[in-house]
Amino acid sequence: MKWKIRFGAALGNMLEHYDIAVFAAVSVYLSAELKRLGYHQATEIVWGIFALRYMIRPLGGYIIGCYADRVGKKPALILTTVITGVATFCMALIPIETLGVYTPIVIFILQVALSFSFAGEYPSLITYLFSGANSNESSKVSTLSAGSSLLGFFIAFGLVFVLEKIIEPELMQSIGWRIPLLLGIVNVLVSFWFRAKLPDQPIIKTDHTVVKWRNCFYVFLIAIPSSATFYTQSISPSLVSQYFKNPELKRIYGMLSTGLLLVAMIICSWLTDKYSKPERVFNMGVMGLVIFSIPIYYAMNNGSFETILVSQFFITIYISMIWCNVADQLVRDSGGEVTILGVGFNLTATLVGGMTPLIISYLVDINLIYVGMFLSLCGLFPLTLKMLKLN
Repeated sequence: MKWKIRFGAALGNMLEHYDIAVFAAVSVYLSAELKRLGYHQATEIVWGIFALRYMIRPLGGYIIGCYADRVGKKPALILTTVITGVATFCMALIPIETLGVYTPIVIFILQVALSFSFAGEYPSLITYLFSGANSNESSKVSTLSAGSSLLGFFIAFGLVFVLEKIIEPELMQSIGWRIPLLLGIVNVLVSFWFRAKLPDQPIIKTDHTVVKWRNCFYVFLIAIPSSATFYTQSISPSLVSQYFKNPELKRIYGMLSTGLLLVAMIICSWLTDKYSKPERVFNMGVMGLVIFSIPIYYAMNNGSFETILVSQFFITIYISMIWCNVADQLVRDSGGEVTILGVGFNLTATLVGGMTPLIISYLVDINLIYVGMFLSLCGLFPLTLKMLKLN
């Protein structure tokens, strides 16, 4: 498969993650709107919506996964783009004044639709990208899927940051937070255009009535460290950065860490394909997560700029080793079947990914070292899988 086709397919994934990140980026404004409606625990409601919407993901992964395996991955990717576009449009124009106290319910329904869509988006994408991929480009292909996700978050957080700089706070609270969502609709239309031009792939004949639960379990375990670190790194920087004493550092922390990680992943993928193997580098990254997370987050407690830079450097290294190879591991353990990948991956997203921001929000109030303990624990699961396979 030509790389320009892969980039076209991955563009939609970037835009899907853009919509996810925008919700996190404007969460403070949504919380303020709910407080104005009389909800005293508005912040908890917003992040609760973020966590609860993940409950639909295993079902979405199964339904869209079956559709992708039976009809084709290209139609599945187009379907997820359409669902995302409709939900984003409704979210951008949600009439809060008209809905009143029913606003959280409508927001939840729209977020469930987006979550259902993404449940099939990522599994369909990575199986599409790895179709016909050579062994000496596996890490680069894996990085394309993870990097496009990361780029979507970077653009979303960057756009909100710029808007907050040029728009008065009152205007930002009234209508400014809707602008990134409206731009997301344009992004979805562009994604639809690119995906409509993708070449079809042959459908693999499999028994779609039987879910191979052993493989689903393998995928579930493999995805845990990448899912936990993804949402800690990309969605929770605002929660972690409240420990930082420098106001400007708080503002740019999310974009800084995301930009550094994107560069590190590109370098790591090139080195992996040239000198090593994806599985070996992935395991090394997981070991780094287990060993270094606790001391690194303990060191970040003092909030000094120098300590944060050094800590971020080490975090970036081992997370890039995980992210630039995880898609390869997921496709291998799923046997290339979107249904298996959709169920296993989305179980992880529900039980780990969706809950991570909520968990982090509580842990940072106690001590950052507990964030490190949480991430270290998440890294133990793929190691357990390795032991199970050896036995």
